Amino acid sequence: MSDDRLEMKLQEFISYRIGHGDSVSTAERRTRRIKTISKNIDVWKVDTGSIFKYVEERLRKGIKKKSLRIELMDLQRWYEFLGYNIVLPKLKKEPDPDPFLPTDGEIRKAREFCLSRRDKYTWTRNLAIIDLLTTTGMRAGELIKVNLEDIKGDSIYIRSEKGERDRTVPLPKWMSDELKDYVENYRYKSDPKALFTTRTGRYNYTKLRNLVKYVGTKVGIPQLHPHSLRHYYATSLWKAGVDIREVQILVGHARIDTTTRYTHISQKELGEKVRDKVEDVFSFHKKLEPEVQIHVKNDGSEPNMMGALGFEPRSAGLS
Repeated sequence: MSDDRLEMKLQEFISYRIGHGDSVSTAERRTRRIKTISKNIDVWKVDTGSIFKYVEERLRKGIKKKSLRIELMDLQRWYEFLGYNIVLPKLKKEPDPDPFLPTDGEIRKAREFCLSRRDKYTWTRNLAIIDLLTTTGMRAGELIKVNLEDIKGDSIYIRSEKGERDRTVPLPKWMSDELKDYVENYRYKSDPKALFTTRTGRYNYTKLRNLVKYVGTKVGIPQLHPHSLRHYYATSLWKAGVDIREVQILVGHARIDTTTRYTHISQKELGEKVRDKVEDVFSFHKKLEPEVQIHVKNDGSEPNMMGALGFEPRSAGLS
């Protein structure tokens, strides 16, 4: 089937998935993954042999099982859309690795790079995008939907990307001033509503991901991505003493256990944080050290092994 016909069917798939509870951005991401998979297998028919071979090749190339599980899940939804009744294989879930959390210094490096660019129209906007992700914890899909009217002085209204409650979060004063400067002096008027625009219209999801990746690569942080800035936001608030349930509201999670993933502390950080407490709590070794050394007399006929091991010899006749 031609690429044009596949494109038409994928547009139908987007509508189908939105009708089944996906957000627009989630449905579009599923579509992009189906297009990628279609380059390796025939997605119009179910061929388990081809699917197993695809899984094997992807694993051999080093793809993470988590990423491959998402691809298989999207393929499952695609086959459901086409009317097939099939359950695709599921890969065993492996423990989640420590999520990447940028440091304060790395955030500053990213900002300094944006400030150093000569094209002020482009990079004033780009800086505002990165700063807004960092100071609000919004998802990439939520940021591109922000409109001018959503800026409410010292706060911003965020439309949830995942069917959770919309929310209003506070902005630092410098962030409000930065947005005001961008809107008044550098924003392209190519879209009457959108906060972030290009010469041709609203800023889109792909451009946003590419921007953060580009900046991260340039300053030596290749792991940087929009969601890591969301993680930085939530973790920074939690470390500063904001209650975990308040963090939950600010990031827009329906469930508290979802929020706890963003307040993760790496094993190294945790070890350093509790080192002094570990020394205090587990100080019982001091109580086990005898104050007086006890010597047990040995008649010389055999080595006093009991004494050497620290046990007192039993008296005769005692059991």
